[in-house]
Amino acid sequence: MAKKSKTVTALKTGSDNETEKKVIFIQYDEPPLKSGKYTVTLEQQVNLNTGAPYITTREFAVTGQRFTLSPQDFNSVFPPNLSNGEFSGVFPLAVFNRRTLPWERTSVKDDQNAPWLALLLFNQDQVPEIKKLTVKDLVPVGTVIKVEGSSTTGVGAMPATMFSYPGLNELQYGESPDDEVNVIDVPVTIFNQVAPSSTDLSYLAHIRDTETIDKTDQKIIDEEIYSVVTGSRIPKDNAISYVFLVSFENLGDYLPGDDGTNHLPVGISFIRLITYSSWHFTVNNGNETFEQLLEGLNKNILGEIGLTTLQYPFNGTPPPASAVETALKNQAEDKLTAEDAKVLVGNALNMGYLPLNQILRHSGNTVSWYRCPLVPMHVPENVTPPFSTPDAVNQYNPETGMFDVSYGSAWQIGQLMALQNKAFSTALYNWKKGETTLEAIAAEQKIIAEKYKTLTAFSHIMTARTSMLRAANDNDIPPNITLWLGQLALLKGLPFNYLVPDETMLPPETIRFFYMDNNWIDCLLDGAFSIGRSATADERRDAVRFNKIKAAGKRQSKLFRPRKPKLMAYHNENGIITGFLLRSAVVSGWPGLEVNGYSDKEGQNEIQKLRMEALSSDTLICIFDGEVQMVAIHEPPEALHEGVVRNNGGWASTLRMVNGTDPGAQIPGAYVGMTLRADDQTLLVKKAADSIKQTLNGPPYNEDIQDFTSAEYALEMIKGVVKVEFLNK
Repeated sequence: MAKKSKTVTALKTGSDNETEKKVIFIQYDEPPLKSGKYTVTLEQQVNLNTGAPYITTREFAVTGQRFTLSPQDFNSVFPPNLSNGEFSGVFPLAVFNRRTLPWERTSVKDDQNAPWLALLLFNQDQVPEIKKLTVKDLVPVGTVIKVEGSSTTGVGAMPATMFSYPGLNELQYGESPDDEVNVIDVPVTIFNQVAPSSTDLSYLAHIRDTETIDKTDQKIIDEEIYSVVTGSRIPKDNAISYVFLVSFENLGDYLPGDDGTNHLPVGISFIRLITYSSWHFTVNNGNETFEQLLEGLNKNILGEIGLTTLQYPFNGTPPPASAVETALKNQAEDKLTAEDAKVLVGNALNMGYLPLNQILRHSGNTVSWYRCPLVPMHVPENVTPPFSTPDAVNQYNPETGMFDVSYGSAWQIGQLMALQNKAFSTALYNWKKGETTLEAIAAEQKIIAEKYKTLTAFSHIMTARTSMLRAANDNDIPPNITLWLGQLALLKGLPFNYLVPDETMLPPETIRFFYMDNNWIDCLLDGAFSIGRSATADERRDAVRFNKIKAAGKRQSKLFRPRKPKLMAYHNENGIITGFLLRSAVVSGWPGLEVNGYSDKEGQNEIQKLRMEALSSDTLICIFDGEVQMVAIHEPPEALHEGVVRNNGGWASTLRMVNGTDPGAQIPGAYVGMTLRADDQTLLVKKAADSIKQTLNGPPYNEDIQDFTSAEYALEMIKGVVKVEFLNK
């Protein structure tokens, strides 16, 4: 159960303006039962003089992860693996998807707040080697190993000069001496430098409860609760730091003292620790922080901003409208010059077109223009499906001898995707067949009514037949059809090369904004709707039904993501759809990043998101139900980093309010000095927490804080959320 919580608003770095995000910090979440062996005793006493009560006992075991952790438990780490950036003063952290994980085992006796997982940061000259061994190598050499509830045995193989987990023998249910485990052997002198003390440990894990409505489609569940384990050691500047997630199970009595004094047994040279994950990062003035990565998007090697819309890059500037008009006039009069041709090609590329090789249906090859559905400008709707074939919607320019196959490609891939989905294609065909049957019955009844105007003897039979068929083929389009079409309208499942036909349109570390070409989407939906369209009569009937099916699909496309209360009444009046593609290390490094789009450059009027999805490890698509003028990309609140800052020649923590009407608000100019061990890297966490509490309880703040737990400590150490804004110029 949650023990302590504080609500705080995450702040934009370097700004007094608050974002709308709320983060709830919770001290810890103790699992109902920690891993281990338990005995249940049942005693029954009846109200009769029958002697002693009836007593029975049962034993059971709670098995939890011990020697390995599931990959599904990991969410993210900070700083990201292999990153280079201004991480000076930052404490590493690991975010987990399971809220109870850090407290499912015991590290410090009689301290339920202390996590059994810890992060150790090593400098380049201290980093230990990861070894793949077995559980036998965690037990002193020659010791007979037992397993609870099993006859399995083994013999320990750990050298006498090493120390590992006390109480490991006997092993718990389901464990084996031959289980594989990754370990690091840390020299005692280094361990006493880098490891926190037992009194520090309870401050180094907490829970964050965050909203998820602005995350990717896969992560929306109203709110998400993460457990977070943080380190206590500051990385060295201009150097590589290595972080290891290790087990501290039952090691509380052997952790170093506050000043790094040794508490390990005499004669021990190394401590052997189980490690579950490791990563490294570099502290320098590089550009791989969240803010610097986003602000560096689209820059070339000269630091110049490049394209911001999705188009093929070309040399020079886009040709002016007057030059384009002159070139088109010369082309029509058969007076085209080389300069005119260059202008027309540049204009086509500027409009998002790309010349691609086309293999014709019959023998022969040619080059045709193709433009994806994500275009640089708003394209008015000017096509009227349905079409009989993709060729019917292709456009041909006799003056250049080139086809524009954009809409034909959309129609064709829509049909192929529909045919590939057997459930959709069958449902659509049956619905069409039922609609056709109902139309035939209506025509039949009209003929009978006109021919036998006074005949009413069999009218009840006709009415019953029609009602039965109408019930079988409900006038409303089946939900599975509208659901699939709604996803298709948002380009879900579309092969990526239809979105970005050439990699140079979306190189690494770029963001490309776009308008959705509704003509392209209509052709895509018509291709999917064309199943069963084999005759002129089918095309005629589809012409009547298509607008209905298209409207149903597009209505469904607006329902996949929940709406914030303030957006419940939001309606896109003009039907313009916009968005962006982001290809950057920020997608993989911060998997929970959040996005907001606004119809104004001041960020006051938010627009509903229709889709936000990671297409790969480094590529994200975001689609808005309207025309965005400003996009804000936020650091995920569950991964807000903790750390200290330089102040008066030493390290200090900034201060935030804990109580009052504005918890979490940063106190301008308020700092508390931090005390480190002799290595000037490892923070005395308990002492830091006491200093912060004392300062906040004293004048002029007078906070009256009674319990200062890991929740309050995390709040004070948070350095704020980064928000980077992109404006439509």
